Amino acid sequence: MQKLLLTLFLLTAGVSATFAGSGGPDAYGYTWRDNLEPNGPTFAWYDITTIGTQIFGLGDDNVAGPFGFISGFQFYWYTTEQIWVGSNGYLGFSGANIASPFPTIPSTVAPNNFLAVMMSDLIFGSPGSNAQAFYHVTGDTICVSWINAPFWNVTTGFTGSNTFQVILNKADKSITYNYQGQSGITNANDITIGIENVSGGVGLQHSKNIYPVAGRSIKFYYPAVVTYQAVDGGVNWNMDEGNGGVFVNKNVPAVLKTNIRNFGNQPLNNINVSSSVSFLGVSAVTNTGAVSALTPGGDSLISFSNLLTPLNDGIYNMTTTISGITGDLVPANNTLQTKIIAVDSTSPAVVFDYSDGGLNGTGLSWSGGSGGIGYYIQPSFYPAKINAYQMWIITNAAATGCYLKVFDDNGPNGGPGTLLDSTFAAPASIVMGGYSTIPLRNTNLIVQGGGFYILWEMPGGADLTLARDTDLPISYRAMEYLGGSWASYRARSTEDFLFGVQAQQFLVRDLELVNVIQPTPGSTINTPTSPQVVVKNIGNLVNNVTAISYRFAGLPAVNENILPNTLQPGDSVSYTFSVPLSSPITQTGSLCIWVSMNGDITRTNDTICMQITYDAATSVSENALNPIKLYPNPAYDRVTLDFGELTGKGKLQLFDMQGKLMREVQLNLDGTYELTLEGLPTGLFQYVLQTENNYYRGRLMKARP
Repeated sequence: MQKLLLTLFLLTAGVSATFAGSGGPDAYGYTWRDNLEPNGPTFAWYDITTIGTQIFGLGDDNVAGPFGFISGFQFYWYTTEQIWVGSNGYLGFSGANIASPFPTIPSTVAPNNFLAVMMSDLIFGSPGSNAQAFYHVTGDTICVSWINAPFWNVTTGFTGSNTFQVILNKADKSITYNYQGQSGITNANDITIGIENVSGGVGLQHSKNIYPVAGRSIKFYYPAVVTYQAVDGGVNWNMDEGNGGVFVNKNVPAVLKTNIRNFGNQPLNNINVSSSVSFLGVSAVTNTGAVSALTPGGDSLISFSNLLTPLNDGIYNMTTTISGITGDLVPANNTLQTKIIAVDSTSPAVVFDYSDGGLNGTGLSWSGGSGGIGYYIQPSFYPAKINAYQMWIITNAAATGCYLKVFDDNGPNGGPGTLLDSTFAAPASIVMGGYSTIPLRNTNLIVQGGGFYILWEMPGGADLTLARDTDLPISYRAMEYLGGSWASYRARSTEDFLFGVQAQQFLVRDLELVNVIQPTPGSTINTPTSPQVVVKNIGNLVNNVTAISYRFAGLPAVNENILPNTLQPGDSVSYTFSVPLSSPITQTGSLCIWVSMNGDITRTNDTICMQITYDAATSVSENALNPIKLYPNPAYDRVTLDFGELTGKGKLQLFDMQGKLMREVQLNLDGTYELTLEGLPTGLFQYVLQTENNYYRGRLMKARP
């Protein structure tokens, strides 16, 4: 479907023409022959409707994918890793959405890197249409079929029916197009059949504006000998795969990244990389780097040492350029601009909008309505509470409303999934000459991580125009929504729209007990051991007083406080308990450690439990290694401890055989100490003496009087 700003043409008669029987070679060496040509292919329709996998999500002017089933197919000098199936009768190797007017092959004007099987203005998903698509992989053969796909029609919705397929053979690297049935006409006879490489500088066009004949096969042959040398290095992306715009926080350092790739079939060496970020034309930070070597198809990720600390909120332009490649075939990909938007995370109304808020020319409206524009947004902070939409409508001649929606990114391949909010913007709420702010119906939409999709959706037949922004840099994030299907916006590399959301940082306290350093799970210990843990503040507020505790095998809990208690958001602290873990008997049990903080929003990450064994039988007891002597033992009312040559200070603890602490004293090790047993029941006890450098333990018996 074409945009309203394009002139629509309706034809009343088809175009008949006679195909040539063969063609090529192109600059790389590809040739083609059809089934009427000697030594050409035999027409053999490969029915995969009962054995293949149906492709869902196709609509009007969109793509489905990516699919990984294509991995390893040789196309020109590179191998493909994934593929997108276009509703308009093509396979794409780079995810671009191709819509009318369709290109003449070859053309360096993006999009490139596709197989135009029957590239024309087709439509899926229309009521009454039985259009389907399937794919099937077996051995070295990959097949994609379009079944009963009609042409789009502005009046009737669709017309005609077309059934065709492409078969890729990994073994001989051939590409075969089969046409089983064709009827109907398309706008301006706009049909392209052929292949085009990643740069658009090389391609082989079979035909243009000619309807394929039923029962015809066209086979593209990979050259037997490749002499074409493709020297091509480029900037693959900045900041984010796909070169999508990113949001960062004002006054917070952000790491700048770029990915350099060898797009050709020749090795590259000594690539120079320079990158700068500017704000309103003034340089904010510069970086340089180098890539020593890249094999064909290889890439290199560079994280620059100089960080960006945005002092102002607004749009920053990151520009990365490579140099030093002799004979580079595609200089156009040597420089890449990327949009970085800094926001003030402390504001009660943070705006996530990829535009600069300025109008450029006419806006966008979809012919016949029922279209939309969407964006993927990854907030610069979490949790983010989404409060309102904002949009700039240029015209609204029919005085109608529109729908605004938020989707989770839990759909296939990270696409739009669960609907999180749907709000109708009534005509009275839409203002002209500025942004309209529309509150969400869901007043508790909080994003804890990842991202989300937003959608502006026109009602059917409405004359509503969304303002556009063509100022560089562009976000590459725009998506289009037609017939209930999502796709990359056809002009996403040149246009943004004045559409976004308002959010605020949802303030939370949240501590996490990350891991236990000692003891280790399943271990056996035989000396008093102080548990050591790592605690992290995963909230966005400084934590308040934090209690930390542990319990072993049902013994009384040990409770302490973490000091200092000013752990900043994102920071961690290693904490060692002052009271060691000890047990008077051999015991295997659960050691649980937990943190407690007032207002902690998530309790499930506060506790770690593990099984350990405390084996007192293997600990140091009253033997030659223990200098302490007790007498008398057994004793009735008091016992004398002789510390021998021990000096300094110590802590003496007395436990019953269930591990209950009965006595604790701080003392000076100055020869002997008299420990009173008054008030203790008769029975066996364990003493533990902790000095500055060691632990000593033994047993004593309180006798009956």
